[in-house]
Amino acid sequence: MATVMRWCFVYHDPEPASAAWTLPRGFAAALQAEGVELWSVPFIDPSQVALPSCEELNRRQISVLLVFYAGRSEALERELLRIRQGTDLLLVNELGDEPQTRHLNAVRVQLSHLSLSPDAASVAHWQALGAHCAWFTHWADTALFHPDPSVPRQRQIVTTAGRRRYTRRLQLLLGPWFVNRRCAGTQNTQLYNSGLIAFQYARWQEVTRRVFEAAACGSCVVTNRLPAAAGLEQLFVDGESIVLYSNGWQLLSRLVQLLRQPQRTARIGARGQELVLQSHTQHSRAKQLISLVQNLPGRDC
Repeated sequence: MATVMRWCFVYHDPEPASAAWTLPRGFAAALQAEGVELWSVPFIDPSQVALPSCEELNRRQISVLLVFYAGRSEALERELLRIRQGTDLLLVNELGDEPQTRHLNAVRVQLSHLSLSPDAASVAHWQALGAHCAWFTHWADTALFHPDPSVPRQRQIVTTAGRRRYTRRLQLLLGPWFVNRRCAGTQNTQLYNSGLIAFQYARWQEVTRRVFEAAACGSCVVTNRLPAAAGLEQLFVDGESIVLYSNGWQLLSRLVQLLRQPQRTARIGARGQELVLQSHTQHSRAKQLISLVQNLPGRDC
């Protein structure tokens, strides 16, 4: 008989009464779809975190405490220390937006049996310090980021980057062909399904979430080339499932080529979409996490 997986999922949710999609809520649903009996424990204020008592966690037969949080919270750290000292639970911490938040994560990494980072270089950093840390890249939640045949792909280049390197230049050169728009909820679905090309720039030389989200909607993703250690080219192939640029001039050259060859551009977008929907959704990551937990030595979760 299969072991029942009973997990407690702790995450920051500033509006718990809202029914709107959030990334942790989407991941919770994916874990439940994989058979995890999940007890969700959101917290509103990172400065005032109160987690369940050790007695209640034991009474519910919780075996894994999973935490999603990007940033530093001393209150959360104190609560995790209490639970680490008072139970035999497996503590798993997803480390948020590394590498930019890496300096905030040392305490949670030390408290964890398993840490998850979306940044391959940060994984190497924590592993070198003796931590058990796994590469857990970003993903596209298909509740929002999915193909929508009802949306005509009539825009040339779209982005949600806001004020980012190259956006001002592209706006001046391309005018209405370059749509830079802040989106919420299903506005993302509409924008990325409407764009032939999705522009992205990674400020921190990291694999960004938007790469997966835009690709899931079928846009041809154009983003800056990253150091090999970031792992982007382990996930996507330049010219086949993504388009990379190394500087501003190469960006303009690549965009002109893509705009002149819309069928090739659409093929790259379709290949990127296929790759993401097969391997980089919330369901893929839920399965990956369950496997990581089950393969930890001496653990039955």
